[in-house]
Amino acid sequence: MDGALVPAWACVGLLTGAALAIPTRKLLVSRSTEVFPLKWVLSTITAVAFAILAWRLGDRFDLLPFSALAAGGVALGTVDVLERRLPSRLLLPVAAAVGSLLLASAAVHGTMSNLLQALAGMAVVAVAYLAIALVTGGELGAGDVKLGGLLGLALGWLGWPELFAGTVLGWLVAAFSWLVLRTTGRLTRNATLPMGPSLLLGALLAVCLSAMPDTRYL
Repeated sequence: MDGALVPAWACVGLLTGAALAIPTRKLLVSRSTEVFPLKWVLSTITAVAFAILAWRLGDRFDLLPFSALAAGGVALGTVDVLERRLPSRLLLPVAAAVGSLLLASAAVHGTMSNLLQALAGMAVVAVAYLAIALVTGGELGAGDVKLGGLLGLALGWLGWPELFAGTVLGWLVAAFSWLVLRTTGRLTRNATLPMGPSLLLGALLAVCLSAMPDTRYL
């Protein structure tokens, strides 16, 4: 891997996060978020995520769809933390971008089996999350179910072990976050924990831990 790729891609992430701050700000409805340093938060976290992906994926084509997921995921996670929701106006375009790039990769590199596996992963996770949402009376929102499907699509592309690991890690991160917030008194008994950031972080951890193939280069 070219040693310049990681810092260069981090710079791309920095600019991408800054650009996403404008549409993300428009999605926020709470006036209390007007003083939130949205541009700097999105820029910094997106740059870090892009650097991690470049380090792990290298110059593989997979870097593009997973970077699209990371950029949109940072914006979604920020909105979820601030307002406890995952807006479809942001989530659906991110899903379309990730899906289109995976389709392009499958067409160019002849890996349609990976695409079918990704679609199966999306269906499995979305159905599982929908079942949890119905059984728990709405503990998981519609946005969480949609996000779960999107993460299932991306992780399913890598393989079933990555899909399982990413899903489990997401819930473990959520459980740890809940424990820390409850212990420190920052989360009341009846308060809900935004699941988006935890699920997204779990997916990123799964990518870092996965065994990457040596094909599908840019």
